[in-house]
Amino acid sequence: MTKKFVLSAGLLAMGSMGSQAALIHRYSFNDAAGDASGAQLTDSVGGAHGVVQGAGAVFTGSGLDLPGGASDSAAYGDLPNNLISVHDAVTVEGWVTVDATSNGWARVFDFGSTEPGGVGGEVTGPGNTNGGGTAGMDYFFLSATVGNDYNTQRMEVRNVDGGTNIHTYDSTATTTAGVQYHFAATWANDGDGTSTINLWRDGVHQVIDGGVDSTLGDLNDVNNWLGRSTWLNDGNLDGTFDEFRIYNTALTGDQVAASYAAGADAAAIPEASSALLGLVGLMMGLGFRRR
Repeated sequence: MTKKFVLSAGLLAMGSMGSQAALIHRYSFNDAAGDASGAQLTDSVGGAHGVVQGAGAVFTGSGLDLPGGASDSAAYGDLPNNLISVHDAVTVEGWVTVDATSNGWARVFDFGSTEPGGVGGEVTGPGNTNGGGTAGMDYFFLSATVGNDYNTQRMEVRNVDGGTNIHTYDSTATTTAGVQYHFAATWANDGDGTSTINLWRDGVHQVIDGGVDSTLGDLNDVNNWLGRSTWLNDGNLDGTFDEFRIYNTALTGDQVAASYAAGADAAAIPEASSALLGLVGLMMGLGFRRR
């Protein structure tokens, strides 16, 4: 199955303004249906391709279906190192379906490191490949569940080697197995060594201006995972990813709402530069077919 990449006014504006706000990574998982073991996860925007690690994943034709299970064997998405720590602000956005509510503390995404932390905290495959402990050290995660309760989710930041606290923010959105939902998590440096994080679920603002006493640059994001926790004893997500994106800015509530409304098939940031409105008119209705 192919997805249509609609070139929106917002994307025109962002993409034409160089270093300003942009969609920088996009994973659409629209490979031909079949076994996804060891497959590349294609970043159609930034070229930061990932890989499927572990066993049991399949491509559905429009998504990546992870089977869930123990992190020493079950499949997860492994994205390249340093995806977000090089920025001053990011939005992590996607569409995911929880297929079964079977694993406690399963992650939607988890960017960080595992014991002993730092570069040495990188885990390169299922299980504990670095021989250290199993605890997450530095991380920024969104869990699909708190404990075994899938109607509660957690957004958390930790920076152990920086000496900072754990910052935990929970949301209470009802999750129904088999029903897709949209999420958008933002992290923005405040300019004084602290940061602010936010979370939306299906357009509803769940975590509002949560405080963090570290910055994106403090994060050792050497384990950038979809469906797996940097706490290695947590089970992997049994779920299907339809779309996963990273922007180099903290989207506003209006922008998140517009992206949610547009859906997973259209990459759009809903604000155009006035200088580009003429170009927008020329591009109306233009679409690009993509793999």
